[in-house]
Amino acid sequence: MIEIYLLEALCALYDYGTLSAAAEHLHISQPALSRSMQKLEDLLGVSLFDRTKNRITLNETGRMAAVMSRRILESEEDMITAVRNYDSSLHTVSAGYCTPGPMMEMPLNLTQIYPKMKVSSEMENEEALLKGLKSGKYGFVILSHAYEDEDTICIPCGSESLYFSLIPAHPAALFKNQGLSFSQMNGETFVMAGEIGIWRDLTMQMMPDSKFVLQDSLEALTAVINASTLPAFASDLTIRLFRSRENSSRIFIKITDPEATMHYHCVILKKNRERYERWITFLEERFAQ
Repeated sequence: MIEIYLLEALCALYDYGTLSAAAEHLHISQPALSRSMQKLEDLLGVSLFDRTKNRITLNETGRMAAVMSRRILESEEDMITAVRNYDSSLHTVSAGYCTPGPMMEMPLNLTQIYPKMKVSSEMENEEALLKGLKSGKYGFVILSHAYEDEDTICIPCGSESLYFSLIPAHPAALFKNQGLSFSQMNGETFVMAGEIGIWRDLTMQMMPDSKFVLQDSLEALTAVINASTLPAFASDLTIRLFRSRENSSRIFIKITDPEATMHYHCVILKKNRERYERWITFLEERFAQ
């Protein structure tokens, strides 16, 4: 049986080219690395190197062996990740979100549906969410669009609409009943949370002439909004959840662009349907068309 450390050593030689550089990377001596490579050759029964008086280099067979070693090491990493994710799934409901709004509300529902399970939440871009779903990192993910393939099921799970948060003295406050478009507020300076998922890219794209003062935490954002006259953002969901934290004199004006409303979808692997049947039923009953 070939031990993993021998494959790692071979890959290091392939990557770094010289015995000295590979040994330094592996934090071992050159003689120790040389002995490891001799052991690997003995196990395989072939020569992997061209040796001269002062140099050792991989031959064609050695390069092929290094490529295969890399695949084995990657498979080992995949196995470790899969096993850890599976073990975590037995004790934890892990969810990935594309925006913070659902991540603020859905865990409350999950703890009621799965009272004996730990609930874990994380916000990521949608590409990373789908990758994490398929690797087992997440039990389900919340996307801003429908997604379904032969391996997944997709359940609509509500929407969220963006609002401008303004002081009453702001000139645009006159549009409270009509709503405002992104273009009407383009060029203003806004206070905005730094981590709001795809909302951040959307607002910056729709208002390219605006400036954004980013705040790292909800507490910092709330403090700045309460002390500032600058416009900010809210959503129908965050207004409902956190209205009491903000200055009560602020008014909220709905953004009229269709892009300002996200229609969320929960995506779950079909093979995990039974495990999340109670969650699926909850979503289907709550957000039934």
